[in-house]
Amino acid sequence: MDRNRIALAVTFVVTILSLFVGLINLVSNVSSSKLTRVDAGSGFGTDRLGAALIKIEGEIHSGHSSYDSAGAQTILEQLRAIEDDSNIVGILVEVNSPGGSVGASQEIYKELMYLRKEKNKKVVVSMKDIAASGGYYIASAADKIFALGGTLTGSIGVIAIAPNIKGLLERYGVKVRTFKEGKYKDSLSLFRDNTPEEDAMIQKMLSDTYEEFIEDVAKGRNQTVKFVEALAEGRIYSGQDAFRNKLVDDIGGRREALAELSKLCNYDGTLPLFEEEVNPWDRFFQLMQAKSGGFFSGEKAFLQELKRSPVLVLYPHSMAW
Repeated sequence: MDRNRIALAVTFVVTILSLFVGLINLVSNVSSSKLTRVDAGSGFGTDRLGAALIKIEGEIHSGHSSYDSAGAQTILEQLRAIEDDSNIVGILVEVNSPGGSVGASQEIYKELMYLRKEKNKKVVVSMKDIAASGGYYIASAADKIFALGGTLTGSIGVIAIAPNIKGLLERYGVKVRTFKEGKYKDSLSLFRDNTPEEDAMIQKMLSDTYEEFIEDVAKGRNQTVKFVEALAEGRIYSGQDAFRNKLVDDIGGRREALAELSKLCNYDGTLPLFEEEVNPWDRFFQLMQAKSGGFFSGEKAFLQELKRSPVLVLYPHSMAW
């Protein structure tokens, strides 16, 4: 009873806070497109040449970013807000992500390639703790990639996972009835084994996505498909090993990456670095969601572990979250 009352109380407080934040946002009408100076200096805006800082942190997925994940829609909005800004001549992308969904990673990759090829924006990536699979996919769109010696990167591969609890249900005499219209509608079902035909269909889907992954990396890195294939198959590399294998261009952090970006932009000195201004109320509400989510959600432990794994994931319907 006490636990239920606590849960109801927390739900009530979060609901009131969300309504309050929504009203504040409507009243204040804070613009999300303003850029603030990251390094030394005051004020906001870009009244002189500079570079935009874009952060890819946590699991990559479609939709908006959360407190600890990177949403493609949020990242794309940030990139498109600067594509016609002549004062923003470069983009520094900091990647600290184990990967995520295929579509979201591809969208961000393609947008960076568009800015690089069509809008003549110079793009440099700075890898942090991890930039694997979808994280590396995005990084490969850059003119130059910097990694730390201990960065975990690579993992060029694709995986689809669906649990099968058929044996567990049979053990306890539980039966599941499935009604469907379409022969393959319940492929990757929790409750039965796949047929050989379904396995072949899923494998073909994975193979197509894997080939596109390799081709995009080869295009972004100005390498041959054969070169990337030899380093792929899900292999994971340290930053030093990735440098030796030409998956990254140099070893260094933000300072070194920004220096290289300044050089690519033919800027005398170090480019001023700007980042999108964050609405403090949005940040506060994201934090509240992160803190309350673990209390109420019934997310399985294996799904949480999957999110932390360095894999580019195809999410079948039965695995969506």
